[in-house]
Amino acid sequence: MRQERESLIMAVRRRFSAAFKRQVVEELLAGGASMAQLCRRYELCQTVVRNWKEQYAQGRLAEAEGGGQDQAQRLQELERMVGQLTMENALLKRAVAYTLQQRSEASSPLSGPRAARSRGGVS
Repeated sequence: MRQERESLIMAVRRRFSAAFKRQVVEELLAGGASMAQLCRRYELCQTVVRNWKEQYAQGRLAEAEGGGQDQAQRLQELERMVGQLTMENALLKRAVAYTLQQRSEASSPLSGPRAARSRGGVS
């Protein structure tokens, strides 16, 4: 029963970066290892490595030029957004604290607005 359940579970699809794919293909083309050795070492299927080799030959595994600048710009934008959200969060926390303080003062029997208007009571 357990074997049936395990066979029905699908494997999670792995994703590999272009740099890793290039590394594997360049290692294959350099002759440092055979395809079978690379497949065993990295736990890959030969078909996958073959497809990567074709993509490499077509130039589709090349790094995008200026990709580092785009990432740096994106990082800078995200850091700016984090700073802005941090400031907004602090402001909202202060507003909530102020509102709670005002509510507690207004409802206090000793310091609330109704305590001053009270004329009756024990002298």
